[in-house]
Amino acid sequence: MTAGCIDRQSPEGFAMQTAPSRQLNYPIEPYDKMYAGFNESGFYVPGVPYKQLDPGDLRQIVHDPTLDPVGTVVIDPKRHHLYLILEDRRAVRYGIALGPEFPAAGQSFKVGSRESWPVFYAAGKKKADGKPAKDQPPGPGNPYGARALYLTQSGGAAGIVIHGTSNWREIGKTASTGSIAMLNQDIIDLDRRANPGAEVKLL
Repeated sequence: MTAGCIDRQSPEGFAMQTAPSRQLNYPIEPYDKMYAGFNESGFYVPGVPYKQLDPGDLRQIVHDPTLDPVGTVVIDPKRHHLYLILEDRRAVRYGIALGPEFPAAGQSFKVGSRESWPVFYAAGKKKADGKPAKDQPPGPGNPYGARALYLTQSGGAAGIVIHGTSNWREIGKTASTGSIAMLNQDIIDLDRRANPGAEVKLL
């Protein structure tokens, strides 16, 4: 196994990956551990050179700036941040990248179905440069990365996805493909915290 990476198929890593139930209050690890490379489901996800990112875009516990109910996911497109609201006026904040499928601000959605290592189906989708996207099999290079949380609106599919990405350089900026991109390490963390049906608000 590559030095500095976590094998999530080992007993220790498997426990990290498959908590018996989703819960908000997982601890925040040191960044060298949080953003280490890891193996999962036959794929290797590279570590993130987190020191090259804006410190404000790294996963961290912050004061809740929203006053929204516990468990709500709040997306601030101007600052490229996603918040998951915790108890006691706290929130987990993650850096995000906004892709060409990002919706207009001021809308609300709910977390619908979710997938680990999803297939990326490109029908009707375009890259940020306007070129058509292509179907891609599961894997770290897939535009949706390690997880995809599909959002719903008014009971139906919204066509909006919170998903992973291996392109760490896009965090805090514009993503070339997709909707709301997070580092693979961060989307896995969000997936294990956010409940099915959680409200997702766009500021």
